[in-house]
Amino acid sequence: MRANTKLLITLFLLTIAVAAIKTLLFYRDNYLDARQQLRQQQEQVNTLKERLNSIAELDNKYVLQLQQAKENISQLERDVAAGKRRLQFAASDNATASAASVADVAGTGLNDAAQRHYFTLRERIETARIQIAGLQEYIRQQCQP
Repeated sequence: MRANTKLLITLFLLTIAVAAIKTLLFYRDNYLDARQQLRQQQEQVNTLKERLNSIAELDNKYVLQLQQAKENISQLERDVAAGKRRLQFAASDNATASAASVADVAGTGLNDAAQRHYFTLRERIETARIQIAGLQEYIRQQCQP
């Protein structure tokens, strides 16, 4: 009976060892899977960070362009108001049979309201132009594969 007992104890211990090894392998596989998922998530986070940094750089670039355009228009408006620069525009006179004198030509120009509207429109056009350029570059960089 001793041989049977030794055999049963050996089988029992072998069964426990096999179960322990299977349990260890199960948890090892779970650990490796979790570690792989963590690496993938970290890569995704890094990719998103790079994209966000790229978008922030793009945004800063066009915000600076907007600020520069507004400063240029404001400076032009101040120069026109101070008389350092003049606005030039093409105009035609549809009046019939009246001869224009030199004094009439020298006095031709935009009134104050028209000048304000001119600068407002010019600023809006520059803003729209820069925003459209920024959106186009965003689409090229971020939306196209």
